[in-house]
Amino acid sequence: MIKMLYGIVDIGSNTIRLKIYEYKNNKIKSVFSKKKTAGLIAYRDDGKLNDEGINILSAILNKFNKIMDLLNVNKRYFFATASLRNISNTYEIIGFIKEKLGIKIHILDDETEAQLSFNSVKDIGLGSDEGILTDVGGGSCEIIIFENKTPIDKGSLPIGSLSCYEDYVGVMFPNKKESENIEKRVIKEIEDLDFVKTHKKYLFGVGGTVRNLKKLLVHLNFINEKEDTIPVYLLDDVLDELKYNNKENFNKILKVKAERIHTLVPGIIIIKTIAKYFHIEKICVCKNSIREGVLYSLLDAEGL
Repeated sequence: MIKMLYGIVDIGSNTIRLKIYEYKNNKIKSVFSKKKTAGLIAYRDDGKLNDEGINILSAILNKFNKIMDLLNVNKRYFFATASLRNISNTYEIIGFIKEKLGIKIHILDDETEAQLSFNSVKDIGLGSDEGILTDVGGGSCEIIIFENKTPIDKGSLPIGSLSCYEDYVGVMFPNKKESENIEKRVIKEIEDLDFVKTHKKYLFGVGGTVRNLKKLLVHLNFINEKEDTIPVYLLDDVLDELKYNNKENFNKILKVKAERIHTLVPGIIIIKTIAKYFHIEKICVCKNSIREGVLYSLLDAEGL
């Protein structure tokens, strides 16, 4: 009987998350999860992650590594996407972390990130053989168009919920003009990738943005908790509900996910824009994430 513990550390632009999985009898079970809000994107100077940001990253990774020491985690994999990919001192940081902590950080390129996000749900999370999958992160957004559960086109938008907040929002929630600017930017980035022309019924959402969108809709009584499918028109309704920067509206998100008070609305605008661009009717909330995709790739590489 093979029993192994795998620790996967996802270094995102907004949060850094550790998930530990147990692999036993050809089955995978999540046994531990911890995350820290780091907001690395806010620690950039002239395209570089500054010393304060590097120290925050180092402290969190050191803490996560010590947790894995205590739990006797056999296999460890640290990876970053847009958080460290879209800066100019990427390899300086990788070298520093390797020398200081003995941790190797893997930088996933945008195509690999998109594929791993798709792999995380292709066998268990897709209720349709065709559609579009998206993973809205803090600093990037992956889009995968698939048919017969096979990607036919994919790409990464170099924007995310946190970067849109940093670039376009003046207070807490975007006003009408700021929302329009975010939509225009998303459309431009989609068109620059020159995706195949297609209309799909379903958009499958991976990651925290879409999961917290669902939690917000449940909290506001737009849908019930058992529903994992969201009609696209509800996105306009919830954005209209949050159009004013006031305490009442802030509390609506604080009660759902406090650390996303500034990023959830930009994230919803990104999802809505993608959905309308591809004429989506319904958004399906997936439970897995890129971390499961990374785990599956590690197991495949080991022949498990």
